[in-house]
Amino acid sequence: MHLGNRFLVAATVLAPLALQAPAFAADATSVAVAIDKTAAAAVAAGESAGLQVAVFKDGKPVLVKGYGFANLELKVPVNNENVFRIGSTTKQFTAVLLLLLQEEGKLSLDDKLSKYYPDFPRAGDITLKQMLHHTSGIHSYTDDPPFLNDGMIKRTTDEMVTYIAKMPKVQDFEPGADWYYSNSAYFILGGVIEKASEQKLPDLLQARLFKPLGMTHTAFDDEAEIVPGRAAGYSATAPGKFSNASYLSLTIPGAAGSLRSSASDLVKWNAALYGGKVLKPASLQEMLAPGKLNTGENTAKAMAALYAKLGMKDDEDSGKEYGYGLMISKKGGHDKVDHGGGIPGFNSHLSEFPKDHITVVVLANALGKDVGAGKVADRIERIVLGLPAKK
Repeated sequence: MHLGNRFLVAATVLAPLALQAPAFAADATSVAVAIDKTAAAAVAAGESAGLQVAVFKDGKPVLVKGYGFANLELKVPVNNENVFRIGSTTKQFTAVLLLLLQEEGKLSLDDKLSKYYPDFPRAGDITLKQMLHHTSGIHSYTDDPPFLNDGMIKRTTDEMVTYIAKMPKVQDFEPGADWYYSNSAYFILGGVIEKASEQKLPDLLQARLFKPLGMTHTAFDDEAEIVPGRAAGYSATAPGKFSNASYLSLTIPGAAGSLRSSASDLVKWNAALYGGKVLKPASLQEMLAPGKLNTGENTAKAMAALYAKLGMKDDEDSGKEYGYGLMISKKGGHDKVDHGGGIPGFNSHLSEFPKDHITVVVLANALGKDVGAGKVADRIERIVLGLPAKK
């Protein structure tokens, strides 16, 4: 979940350590060593309290390892069984459930939001597809200052939708006219799933995705639940400057960012999703297709303009498009599908390079200025792709 611009997780990251990236095919062992050094150095530099890293090539592990501490106060080291909140990496799971329901004829992504929430402002002008593509114009509740105070309150799905509907600003632009990342849209999509399926979102995720795929560390998180191996989350004002993360009721992120998982489980997920074991081919193709504006243009230009405005432009991750819960781009000429997530105390990044058959997962139990998974993930991706380190 992206908690406003302050916590927006993107692949546009700052300069990495000056480690040379060996070509993958040349020496897999040296690639693993370089990844190991990079992750260990990041923790040593205070870029996270702990990290969980999993890198796979051709379905085989290159490196699966924990670094640093899952709990700073108790000095508990991170291991491969620890569980981290993954924030907005949740969104692709929400998108997949919608596609599965569409396959079953229980909804259409061309449906208007008014079919499910007739009283929501402008619901008759907004489609589920626009919400998935972040072109609905629905204002993101995480951009509003009161959100952090209101995050202490537990809400039902419908109560949270009502909260969003009553925000001072509900619409940023005309539906389909522009692109802007909206946690509100994805939260509401969780409500749509519940209405169309007549099941609670956590139950549906378990029954349709996590249990069949053997994702034993993945669930819709509940802060009150005792979870074996749950990592503690930390905020940071600078590298190494950690404090316990602020409380957030996980009823608030919902379908936009409430999942917990492990790096190994997310590797299983990518293998199943891109291996055709989750969706029909046409649905996966739809999920990976770029969004379009009312003009018929892809969203790339609108996204690039927004990233430039926010100072997040990165020419090496070029031509960014947004599918359904997934970012589509190229990194050094390599096709890339990815998403990151930031939620108080945690930061995640999950990348797939489909033509290279490479999966990279980095989970961090810290979030803040120059702290988190994004920079580390970028460095690791460059190593496994054989790209030069950034200067």
